[in-house]
Amino acid sequence: LLLHSYTSNAKEMQYLAKELHQEGYTCYAPNLVGHGATPEHLFASSIEKVAAGSREAVNYLIQQKYETIYLIGQSLGGVLSIRLANEFPQIKAVCIISSPILERPAVELEKRAAHLSRRYLKNNGRTEQEIQEFMSEHFPRPIEKFLAFQQFIVKSGKEVQAMKQPLFLAKGALDEDVFHKSIDLIEQTVNGNNVCKKLYEKSGHLISLGKERELLAEDILKFLKQIEKRTVSS
Repeated sequence: LLLHSYTSNAKEMQYLAKELHQEGYTCYAPNLVGHGATPEHLFASSIEKVAAGSREAVNYLIQQKYETIYLIGQSLGGVLSIRLANEFPQIKAVCIISSPILERPAVELEKRAAHLSRRYLKNNGRTEQEIQEFMSEHFPRPIEKFLAFQQFIVKSGKEVQAMKQPLFLAKGALDEDVFHKSIDLIEQTVNGNNVCKKLYEKSGHLISLGKERELLAEDILKFLKQIEKRTVSS
């Protein structure tokens, strides 16, 4: 199960899913609730709805009779993965990429929503005047949802110590400091002793879309294969 970042869509995980599929893994990469459509769909969503949708994705795989699920989440997808890992015993390993567990200013989340809106409107042929009118109408956004989003992230960080699965952590050397510190804190907090952390020197935040996406895929595959070898031998 591959979960993408905030304001993005499932295409963010497409390359990684293809590489995993070629090695025999069934891959499911859904759009998170409110994502992959119009800005208005994102505005109408909430972190509670997004979290509920991610649980539905796991339940879907369980209903399809998959007994072993590996969870790969990038940024927000990784935050969701922490919670899912503690809720579903079918999740046997977790890969967290560039995920925050430390609080950031809510304005940063609003900037992401604004960037998505501008890009979406431009890609759909809107004029600069139409884009400006849309932005004036819809921004600034109500702060309550962004504050709830931040609290969800912080509370998710407190659940890290309960995780028992083998854990792969990835961070991009060119990413913001808050993500570096978050990944390091996850490594320091988790109780499990099977933790692998990788730094990608040429990557920013979305490693799955960057220059080192091939290396990321290779490292995740190696991590999963090692888990399976240990499972068979034990």
